[in-house]
Amino acid sequence: MIRVVLVDDEEYPRLLLKELLEESFPEIEIIGDADNADDAYEMIENEEPDLVFLDIAMPEKTGFDLLQMFDHPDFEVIFVTGYDQYALDAFNHFAIGYLLKPIDSSMLTEVVLNAKKRIESKKSNANIQELLQHLSSSTRKTNRIGIPTMEGLEFVEMNEIIRCEGDQKYTKVYLTNRTNILSSYNIGEFRRILEHHNFFQCHKSHLVNLNHVRKYNKEGTLHMSDDSSVPVSKRKKIEFLNQLPRL
Repeated sequence: MIRVVLVDDEEYPRLLLKELLEESFPEIEIIGDADNADDAYEMIENEEPDLVFLDIAMPEKTGFDLLQMFDHPDFEVIFVTGYDQYALDAFNHFAIGYLLKPIDSSMLTEVVLNAKKRIESKKSNANIQELLQHLSSSTRKTNRIGIPTMEGLEFVEMNEIIRCEGDQKYTKVYLTNRTNILSSYNIGEFRRILEHHNFFQCHKSHLVNLNHVRKYNKEGTLHMSDDSSVPVSKRKKIEFLNQLPRL
C-alpha cells in the first residue's frame, strides 16, 4: 500500500481527489488530509506518508512554505496548482509531479504511476530542495503571466496590472487599459506569483503594483494610477512605508 496525505485549503478539491484516487488506485491508502500547512506538517511528521498531494496556493502558508518546514523531505510530492507557467517549467525541469486544477483523471493516472515508480525504487525526492531554491529566486526570465479565467487563460504583462482585489475564492485583476479580468486564482496565489515583482499586499483582499501608486493618505488609503482607492490595513502600514524606497 502507498500511504497518502492530501493537503488543500478547499474541501471540494480534497474530496474530489480522494474520490478519484479511491476509484482508480486500490493500492493507495489515504491516511489523512489537512486544510493548512501547520496541520499538514504535524500530520506528515506523525504519519510518515509515502506521497503527499500538495496544493500550492493556501492562505497564510503556501505549499512551498510547508515543504521548507522539513529539513529533508523523505516523501514524494505531487503539486496541485492553477496555471503558473514559471512554476510548471520548474516542475518539468526538476522532474517533480504536478496536477493542474481542475484535475484531469488521465493526468492523475500518469503522475501517480510516475510517483509509484519513484517510491518503489526508493528513489529519494532530493530535487525538492533544489526546486524550492529555484522558485524562491526573485529573478524570473519573463514578466508575462497567464491568468486563468472561466473561459481559459489571458496573458498579460505584469506591468499592465495595476492591482488585484480578492473576492472569496476569486480575484479581480485591474489593468492599465481600464479593463479587468475575473480569475479563478485566489488573492494568495497572486501574491505568491507577484510579490517579487514590486507588488505589495496592503490588505487581506488587496494586492497593488507599487509602480502604480500615486498617493498615500495617512488615514490609510492608496490612490492608484487608474483613480481607484485601496485601503491599507493597520498592521500593514509600517510595512508599506518600508517599501517606499522601492517606488
